[in-house]
Amino acid sequence: MESHNGSTRATDPAHMTDAPSKTPATRRVPAQARARKTRELILEAAIQLLEKRGLRGFSTNRLAEASGFSVGTIYQYFGNKQDVLDALARHERDRRLARSTKTLTARAKESGAAGLSLRERARIVVQNELRAFDGRQRARKILFDLQWRSKQHRDMDRPLKIFADMLVAGQVADGEQADVHLGAIDAFVLTQAVAGVVRAALERDEHMLLLPEFEDSLVELIVNFLESRRRKA
Repeated sequence: MESHNGSTRATDPAHMTDAPSKTPATRRVPAQARARKTRELILEAAIQLLEKRGLRGFSTNRLAEASGFSVGTIYQYFGNKQDVLDALARHERDRRLARSTKTLTARAKESGAAGLSLRERARIVVQNELRAFDGRQRARKILFDLQWRSKQHRDMDRPLKIFADMLVAGQVADGEQADVHLGAIDAFVLTQAVAGVVRAALERDEHMLLLPEFEDSLVELIVNFLESRRRKA
């Protein structure tokens, strides 16, 4: 089978163990646009493979088949299978952050002088959390479990942590009322409550995250908490 660059790809069995990890010094850094594009294509193929076959069916050989690149090309960007999975988790986290920022900025411009209400901002954040991974909940659950075992799950919660920092700084503006300022403890409690509910849903039934009722409940949780703190202030 031909790779993207025209070279013949090795046809190693999918169950073979991964090749030894290359050192960071010899692994290609995706500095050029073409290299970044290749890396993105590999990661997209990786999440599709993870969604379709699960963790047991995931290997660098199968990833090569799914992506159309040679195994050698895979190892130019990633040291081994675990390196691919870790990079995939970070990639999806960064996409959530970028989407939240882009959506909030665009919607704020559209709203004009009135600004966005707390409920609108909360819904944007919740929707980006729940619709992460483009709805591929099986892959999301697998990556979350892996991150939890390696104690890297806090990194997956980074978008919520940034939202908490915005609340503390008073950057969540309401067009009708004063900005909301939360103390660090309140912001931590709120965002960890949301993260905890999402984790529980992943463990119980990952498809719950796609239900409109689930989204509405999370939005109400955030808005009611913020409103109670505003009244208290």
